[in-house]
Amino acid sequence: MSWSIKLGTIKGIEIRVHVTFFIILIWAAAEGLSQSGGGWGRAIFGVLSTCLLFVCVVLHELGHSLVAIHFGGRVRNIILLPIGGVAQMESLPDKPIHELLVAIAGPAVNFVIATVLMLIALPMIRAEIPTGLLVTLSSPRAWYVLIAFVVRLLFRLLDGIDWRALVLYLLGANASLGIFNLLPAFPMDGGRVLRGLLALWLDYLRATRIAINVGQSLAVILGFFGILTANWMLMLIAVFIFFSAGQEGRVVEARVVLGNLRVEQVLNSQAPSLSPLHSLAHVLDVASHLRQANFPVMQGTRLVGVLTQDDVLAALHQYGVEVRVGRVMRRQFPIVRPTDTLLHARQLIAQSGIKALPVMNGSVVLGLISLQDIDAAYLLSATPHLA
Repeated sequence: MSWSIKLGTIKGIEIRVHVTFFIILIWAAAEGLSQSGGGWGRAIFGVLSTCLLFVCVVLHELGHSLVAIHFGGRVRNIILLPIGGVAQMESLPDKPIHELLVAIAGPAVNFVIATVLMLIALPMIRAEIPTGLLVTLSSPRAWYVLIAFVVRLLFRLLDGIDWRALVLYLLGANASLGIFNLLPAFPMDGGRVLRGLLALWLDYLRATRIAINVGQSLAVILGFFGILTANWMLMLIAVFIFFSAGQEGRVVEARVVLGNLRVEQVLNSQAPSLSPLHSLAHVLDVASHLRQANFPVMQGTRLVGVLTQDDVLAALHQYGVEVRVGRVMRRQFPIVRPTDTLLHARQLIAQSGIKALPVMNGSVVLGLISLQDIDAAYLLSATPHLA
C-alpha cells in the first residue's frame, strides 16, 4: 500500500503504518493538552494509550491472519490506519467454516486481552470495592452496581493519569472492539461471520450479497446516528463500511466468475513466437502488423523466455531498437495449464508481476494468456450476474 511505512515483520506478515495514522496521535496529544488541568503529562498519556490501543489492533489483525494462514490462506500485510487496522489478504480459506473461524479469531483476541487486563485491574480496584458487594455478587442487582462503580472509578482514575487508568482504558477499549467488530456489518468481522453462516446453506455469492445488504443497511444507520450525535469518527466508519462492502462484493463476484472459467476457454493460441536473436525493431514490426503485445520466446521447440509489452517499452527506453530479445526477455516466469482456472492464472499474474503467461500442456507451448484476456472474459461472463 502506498504512503505506508514498514514497522517490521511477524510470521512473514509485514506490519505497516499509513502516514495518515500520525494524525490520530496528534489528535490524542491535542486532546490531552486541551483538557481542564491538562499539560504535557496528559498529552503523553493520550499518545501512549493510543499507541497501546493500536498494539491491540495489530494483535486483533494477527489473530485473523494467523488463522487464515493455518487454513491455507495468504496474507500480504497489516496496515494501521486512523480508523483501525486492515489485514490485506491475497486469498482466504475456501471452506465457509474456515472463514467463520478466521472472522471470529480477531474479536476473540480482544476478549482474551480484556480478560487478562481484568485480572490485572482487579487487585488495583479491589480495595476500593465495598466488601459486602463482593460477597453478594450472586445477586443480579449487584452486577449492575459493580458495573456502574467501575465506570465511575474509570473516570476518576483518568483524571489522575495513573497506570490503573491506562489498564482500565485498554480493558474497556478491547471489550468494545470485540463487541463492535461482531456487529453484522460486512465486511467487518461480524459481517464475515454472517456470510460464513449463510454460506453453509447458500451458495457463496448469494451469501455474500445478503451480507453486503445487511452491512450497508447498518452502515446507513450508523452514519445517521453519527450525524445526529456529531460523531465524525462514527460517520467515517459508516462510510468505510458502506463502500468497502460494495468493493468486497465485486471482488467475490470476480472470484466466483473467474473460478468457473478455464484457461483453455480464452487461450490465445495464435500468438507468434520470437527468437532470442530477434531485435526489438523486429518485435515492433510484428506487433504493429498483428496487434500482438506479448510473445513467447522459443529456441527451437523449447520455451526459453517471455517478452511482454512492458518489457519492450522499458528496453526501448534503455537500449534502443537494436537490442536482442534474449537480453531483455523474462527468463523466470510461472506457467499455467489449459485446465487451470482463470482465477488461478490471475493470481499468478498478480504474484509474478508478469502480465502474460505461457500456457503449456506438458512441454508443448499452446500459447499465451494475458491480463487483458482474463479481464475481457470476466466482463463478458459477469454481465448476466450484474444484470
